[in-house]
Amino acid sequence: MMAAAGPREEPGEYDDGIGFEEFDDFEDHNPRHKVIFGPGAFAVGFLTTVAAFSVGVLVISLAGSPYGQLHLSSTIFMALVVFLYSAAIGLVIGAPIAFVLGLLLRPVRAQWLHVLAFFVVVGLAAWLIFLALYGGDPLETVWFAALVGLCAAIGRASVWKMVTVRG
Repeated sequence: MMAAAGPREEPGEYDDGIGFEEFDDFEDHNPRHKVIFGPGAFAVGFLTTVAAFSVGVLVISLAGSPYGQLHLSSTIFMALVVFLYSAAIGLVIGAPIAFVLGLLLRPVRAQWLHVLAFFVVVGLAAWLIFLALYGGDPLETVWFAALVGLCAAIGRASVWKMVTVRG
């Protein structure tokens, strides 16, 4: 017995109706996009940024006061709290800035320019936010904004090997 002949699909032409093809850079290559993030790169960069910020706050806290066992244990606990708070704030403010900046930098092949742009743009955004919330002398918040920008640059540098550079 022969089966009824119906429309024949080529192997690779299956349409699931979802339409994610336009989001897959490997399926539909855009020649303008020279840098493509690998799987998990955004999450790794975000977590590295938050961890670097927590370690930075830990170092500043330890350097700014006398060393003692009680101070060390409370400061390490504070670094954990800073990690959780900065992760929450980073998801709301930092992650969207980093995502848009990453999309804008896709045509740029030089990875060091990405790292520099993350330092400058995220640091400047942090400085403007601190300035608006603090309202004091603008120079008092520059060091803290520079720390945030440095941590964002460290986070971007941490995914250097997780991106595909084309062209």
